[in-house]
Amino acid sequence: MQKIFSLLKNPRVATAAIAWFVVIVTLILKWNHIEIPFLTAIYIAGIAIGGYLFVIEGVEKLLKKNVSIDLLMSIGIIGAAILGQWQEALLLTALYATSEAIESYTKDKTRTAIRALMDLAPKKALVKRNGREEIIPAESLKIGDIFIVKPGDAMATDGVIHTGSASINQASVTGESIPVFKQKGDQVFTGTINEDGILEIEVTKDYQENTLSKIIHLVESAQKEKGKKQQIVEKFGNIYSPFVLIVAIGIAVIPMFFGLSFSVWFYNAIIFIIGAEPAVLAISVPLAFAAAIGVAGKHGVLIKGGIYLEELAVAKVIAFDKTGTLTQGKPVLMDIIPLEDVTHGKLMQVATSLAANSNHPLSRAIQDHAKTEGTQTSPVVNFQSVTGSGVKGSIEGVEFMMGSPKFFEKLGHDVSKVEQLKKLSEEGRTVIFVGTKNKLYGMLAILDTPRAEAKEMLDDLSELGVKSVMLTGDNTLVAQSIGRELGVSEVLSELKPADKVEEIIGLRNKYGHVGMVGDGVNDAPALAESSVGMAMGTAGTDAALEAANVALLGDDLSKIPYTIRLAKATRTIVMQNLVFSVGLLSVTIVLAVFNLTSMSTLLLVHEGGEVIVILNALRLLRT
Repeated sequence: MQKIFSLLKNPRVATAAIAWFVVIVTLILKWNHIEIPFLTAIYIAGIAIGGYLFVIEGVEKLLKKNVSIDLLMSIGIIGAAILGQWQEALLLTALYATSEAIESYTKDKTRTAIRALMDLAPKKALVKRNGREEIIPAESLKIGDIFIVKPGDAMATDGVIHTGSASINQASVTGESIPVFKQKGDQVFTGTINEDGILEIEVTKDYQENTLSKIIHLVESAQKEKGKKQQIVEKFGNIYSPFVLIVAIGIAVIPMFFGLSFSVWFYNAIIFIIGAEPAVLAISVPLAFAAAIGVAGKHGVLIKGGIYLEELAVAKVIAFDKTGTLTQGKPVLMDIIPLEDVTHGKLMQVATSLAANSNHPLSRAIQDHAKTEGTQTSPVVNFQSVTGSGVKGSIEGVEFMMGSPKFFEKLGHDVSKVEQLKKLSEEGRTVIFVGTKNKLYGMLAILDTPRAEAKEMLDDLSELGVKSVMLTGDNTLVAQSIGRELGVSEVLSELKPADKVEEIIGLRNKYGHVGMVGDGVNDAPALAESSVGMAMGTAGTDAALEAANVALLGDDLSKIPYTIRLAKATRTIVMQNLVFSVGLLSVTIVLAVFNLTSMSTLLLVHEGGEVIVILNALRLLRT
């Protein structure tokens, strides 16, 4: 009973229910030959209540010079009433109101699939203010507040851990099935669950701007974005609906000039409108896209619109950034090899000093290792980063460089003569040289291990018939070593950011549809140039959420084949709905033109078709 009352809160469901109640009452009176006064008034009341929502919509769209399906159906119902066929007019109202109610309920359900996430966020928070604890509404939390989260409780909003450590279940936001251990300084997201430990969280975002709110807003915006097939259907509808109205007017009016009965041909015109109205075609595509986008958002994948689902469904190749995408993105310094008369300490002192001025992942690996050795740094003057090559700067009056073998080859050094270079590269290590224009001080070998799930993900893509390409700035030997280990179809190495863009253009020219996966917005140019750009690990990162066409909230690579499977399933359902809709519309037009059935039967066939395409689209909610 509670579920029924919940359904009736939807105004379209409520008006359809009232129309059917009047239908049943009037049919009982008719079957039992009970005549009562005001029966026509009862019919009019049922038609008015059941149809006023779509009649108003039809008029509003007409005022905007748009002949809509709502207007066509309104004319059909009014026409039946004018002919005195009140039971038919009421039944038409109830049937069309029901189809509108089902469509409205379905749209609500696709929205609820993602909005249900907001229920995971607690409505209240235990906050520490002025040295004491108090419970306040979660929406009252302000940036800088400290709130307490006990085991089993959810995060009230986004923040960083101020005190404590715990395993956090992030499935509601990132789709990760395994809890993530977090400690002081780590970021936490709204609605994620504290599995153990007591945490004190410092608020970093207003409640209205937290990750869950952002996700819901982006998904709902994406559901309004139209795919190419949806745009084609809408353009067709904008031409087709006025055409139906003009033909119907012609059917009703032209026979009068030949002395034929107006009432007969007016009835035929109403039949034609009902048979030709394209409601089933109009809803066949958008509901499928909305359902797919909603269910993807619930699983930690934000898809910015139907057009990107279409692109992924036909993508022949997916390009991947290496560092941070196919690999852990946390390089470790493995080998320190001084050359000539340079000491280990001197090599590390120069390398660490230069690395301290850079945020590159390789520089961070050097800094991390330097902390374990207690290496001291020296001031660097005129520090400069050479994009895609290395860094340079003056230390104690001497200009030092640190970078790739190719960088030092351009300086005139013959690095090929250096022992161990080829061996280290073949082992998958990234080799960095340190030195001056005249002298090589040594080599540093850094290893960035592949993600555990990367090989399985690439195998899944291969099974889906999608080729994988790795794009990296690493030297060829390192790139090929990692590529072989993971089973990448093609490896393109020693690429600067601009080179990656050129490679994406080349792949697009060759394959037509190309996806690109990168971590965050570091690969923004290449992501933008691809048919569909997918950014990984974007939960809590506003810029990445906005920039990518598809945002993977977590770092789970398995979401990539999942998203492609969802895109392919969506494409299949869209095509099924389109073929079915066009076929059904063709049949009902023939039935209407040759007057082979009644108007109520005709509409019943139409609305039955709508239910079928809606249920077919809803299958995606279980994907």
